[in-house]
Amino acid sequence: MGGDLDAVWRSVRDALGTAAKDAAAAFATEPAQAAHDVAEVVNRAEAVDAANVPALEAALSDLPSGISTTTTSSTYIRGRDLIDEADYSTLRRTNGAKSPGRSPILEEIQRLQGFDGRITIATQDEIDATIAAGGQELFRRFDEDRYVDAFVTGPVRPGGGTTGSGTYVSPLKEVALHYTDPTRTQDLATRQARMVRMALRPDAKTITLRELEADRNRTLAQVTRELKAVRNIAKPAAEDTARYIALLNKGLTFADIGHYGALRGCDAIDGSDTWSNKEWAVLNPTALLIQR
Repeated sequence: MGGDLDAVWRSVRDALGTAAKDAAAAFATEPAQAAHDVAEVVNRAEAVDAANVPALEAALSDLPSGISTTTTSSTYIRGRDLIDEADYSTLRRTNGAKSPGRSPILEEIQRLQGFDGRITIATQDEIDATIAAGGQELFRRFDEDRYVDAFVTGPVRPGGGTTGSGTYVSPLKEVALHYTDPTRTQDLATRQARMVRMALRPDAKTITLRELEADRNRTLAQVTRELKAVRNIAKPAAEDTARYIALLNKGLTFADIGHYGALRGCDAIDGSDTWSNKEWAVLNPTALLIQR
């Protein structure tokens, strides 16, 4: 089993960065420690991430009355729980295509969930009505005008941040305005043009960051128990080795809370009770209405 685990570890070490390197020696010298170390590696990966942060058109008939069909409408796809269905080894291999500003693993989970559809373009009145009906008002900033156009026309490409992979937004307009131009060298009109107002559908599946982390901790505990059980098999067969590797990849995938939330079928993670800028991470763009 040792050789297989070493190969897997080398393939994921770069994805986890510094946190993974801390545990690399343990895997190389004593693969049996892998199960014991998974939870610690995941926690270290989260800490590193935080430290690095400075089918077709459908009428919105199920939205509240008063919201008409928009110029560009997208079907809202509700997610499902894929935690016990996903092929984690395949997901980890997806990360080999990683490029700056993107999250290939989340993009693949979005594809599996059906979250990779277009966002819905709405009028100001439609956004107002959605918020009045219980939808969450959100704002997103952009550094350049061309990024606004790319976001609106799609596809939406998730990035990384303090709440894992996702599309970062804030319910605070002032925060979004500030990040369009932190140095305040641009005039107000330019900054406003680089900010997009949007709303999550009233029926979107949201969860707080604290709730999601608690759920993930319980799931990771189960993964650790299963890893220990396989590790303790005296004479592991080929299928035991394959299961061990799959479980290891499962734990490593959960290092990113955005990955975990999307696998659970969540549309967005509410980090407003954790972060001073009240940021959210949107995982399902089809749950968004964008004002244009």
